[in-house]
Amino acid sequence: MSMSINIQFSKHFEQVVGADITKIADKALQRTIAEADSICQQEAPVKTGNLRRSIGTSHPSICRVCLTSNAKYWRVIQYGSKAHTITGNPLLAWKGKEDGKMHFARKVNHPGTEANPFVTRTAKRIVGENIIQLNIQDMLIAEGIMG
Repeated sequence: MSMSINIQFSKHFEQVVGADITKIADKALQRTIAEADSICQQEAPVKTGNLRRSIGTSHPSICRVCLTSNAKYWRVIQYGSKAHTITGNPLLAWKGKEDGKMHFARKVNHPGTEANPFVTRTAKRIVGENIIQLNIQDMLIAEGIMG
């Protein structure tokens, strides 16, 4: 899961305002990353809580922000899956929802999974709520550049 943002300021702008705009933008971006992390955790479905706990962020540079998940199945939840056959060796085992009994099989026809685009909802909230712009504005106000 990744979303790229490229913010550029001219050297002339930095000279006029007398501040290192890159550092200010970086602080705003770090705040936005933390908010994206929180929103994504809120948007993620909860069955066991593992997916929500696995969501985290990294900040490799100002131009590249990655929302990461250690739960490899996040893609299946985000995009869904088509009907498919699951085979097991030696056996597949599961507890029946209706009868509560253990069931065993070598092959199961899985009906597929409906998409639950929690990452897309996160990105839409970040854009729709102007989170990036508001964080940049807050940092410029904090530095005394905007009033």
